[in-house]
Parts: sequence; C-alpha cells; structure tokens
Amino acid sequence: MTTTEEEKMADLSIDVVAKAAGVHRSTVSRAFSRPEAVKSETREHILRIAEGLGYTMSPLAQALRRKTSTFVPLIVPDITNPFFAELAKTMTQAADERGYQLLLCVTNGDPAKTEGYFTAMQAMYAPFGIVAPSTKVDTDALKRFDFGHRVVVIDRVEGDSSVPTVTVDSRRGIVLALEHLRSLGHTSIGYVSGISGTHTAQDRMDAYLELSAEGNSTPLVLDSGSDPDAGARAAKHFLEMENSPTAIIAANDMVAFAVISALGQSGIRVPEDVSVMGFDGLALGARFNPPLTTVRQPIADMGNIAIELAEKQNLNGSVDHVVLEPELLVRASTSGPRK
Repeated sequence: MTTTEEEKMADLSIDVVAKAAGVHRSTVSRAFSRPEAVKSETREHILRIAEGLGYTMSPLAQALRRKTSTFVPLIVPDITNPFFAELAKTMTQAADERGYQLLLCVTNGDPAKTEGYFTAMQAMYAPFGIVAPSTKVDTDALKRFDFGHRVVVIDRVEGDSSVPTVTVDSRRGIVLALEHLRSLGHTSIGYVSGISGTHTAQDRMDAYLELSAEGNSTPLVLDSGSDPDAGARAAKHFLEMENSPTAIIAANDMVAFAVISALGQSGIRVPEDVSVMGFDGLALGARFNPPLTTVRQPIADMGNIAIELAEKQNLNGSVDHVVLEPELLVRASTSGPRK
C-alpha cells in the first residue's frame, strides 16, 4: 500500500467515526493523537464509537500527519547473539515506559542495511534511533541522513564526539578478569577475541595485551577471529600447544561457551584442567555447565541510558558520553591451576 493510500484509508475511517459520533473529524484525530486536548467525556464517547466500528488509528498515518512518531529503531547486527536479545528485551520495556514503540532492526553486519534503516527512520519520522554496531560506526552516514544529532551509539565512536554514546569500561573489565585469575594462582593466561571491528573489541584486546605485559607474563592470543568458529579454533590451538595456558579469557560469553564445549569434546575439563571466563554477563551463563565466571556488563542500564541520552539531546542538544562500570561474577568455570 502506498503512503497516499494509507493516508486516504485513515482519513475515510476518521470520517466514518466522526459522523457516527456527531463530531468534527479533527476532534476524532485529536482524541487519538492528542487525548489531553479533548474533553474527557467527548474523548470517551469517541473511543466507544470507534471501538464499536472496529476502528483504530494507524500509527503510521499519525506519523505522516504530525511529522513525528513514537517509533524508535534499535539497530543491531545479530539477534541470535543473546547479548543483543537481552539488550532488545530491556530496551523494549524502557521504551514502553516512556511512550515509545521499539522497532528491532537486524543488519547481519551489512552497512547497506544500516543505511536502509536510516532511510526508514526518516520515512517514519522516528524521533531518534539506537545503534548497537557490529562494525565501527560510519559517522558520515549518520550525517548524510541527518541523524548525527538523533542517534545514540552503544559503543565508542572514534573521531566524532557529537554522537552520544554508552559504553562499558572494557579495560576495567579485563583488569577484573586478570586479577581474579591471578588471585587463583594462574600465571599463564590466554585470550580469545571472537569479535572484531568494534571499538569495544579493540579496547578489550589492547587491555589484555598491555596488562599481561605489565604483569610480567607473555600475552597469548589463542584466536583473534570474529566468526562463530573462533571458539572452536581457539580450543584446537590450545590442544596443540606444548605449554598451554592454565586459564583463558574470552572476549564475550558466547565465545567462552564455544571454548568450553570444544575443550569438553576433547576430554579437557573446565575448570579442573583449565579455567575459562567470559565477558558480558548473559543470563545463560548462570545455567551453563559449568556456570560461567564472567565480567558482567550492565545491559539493562545500557538500554535505559541510551534512551535517556537521546531524549536529552532532543530536548536541549546536549551530547553525553556515559561509561559504565563492569562487575565480576565468580561462578564454577574458574578455579586454581592444576598441580
């Protein structure tokens, strides 16, 4: 259906409701779009008539008339990753509480799809959008679509401080992971990236390399790939080493799950033979076998704060960059090194 047809259908429906209710069509429109502008008894009368006729005003038609909407796109790279699923869940609730309707947009890591969603944002008069990228954010694309002042990014944006951001202190998270493993007696600690292309991924890798060197230990990257098989490759690398590490930090929980599963298939026990920990704090980690020690990101806070930053920018043009603190969750996948 074309935009014009959508508008005409909505207009005709309003006329039908207006005639049945004995009011002007603009009163019907306000009863749905600006209920506070209509007397309560009149509004209730209109809503009863509309319900009896089976009419509800199309949100898209309202957006076309008012040149604004309550649609808020959340652009994510991959909904099969529980991190983005949990983010979407918490943000849906946060959006609902503020009167918005969250639209989930999945790019599968394709920048062209991201630009397509920007186009849709314009067509739907979205007040703002949230981007949780799988690759470094193309700020030129944001400006080209005039969304530089209406997008919040859940990641760090390099070279452009005009885009509000919400991040987690990745360096602090790696500090927590290394301190935990070292406190258990581990001195040979490997690292598996499993993610690449984002500032978050690079920050975690850089922190691991730097902090390992500072701790007088040789950094050992088992795999730095970004595909779903990175965890399995890291486990294979581990098995082929003469002096394998006694502990492994994975850059995210999904990679940690893959490492543990692959090691288990080869008879390597976690944590008896090697300790493994992740970085995310996914709910699934508590139910994994063994339950995963991890660095928790405050996913719910990230979603809530992203919406708050977008609203603040719309209200007064302020641009904020919020860095949240991670938290260590100690479970059963880590223990002291085997004697």
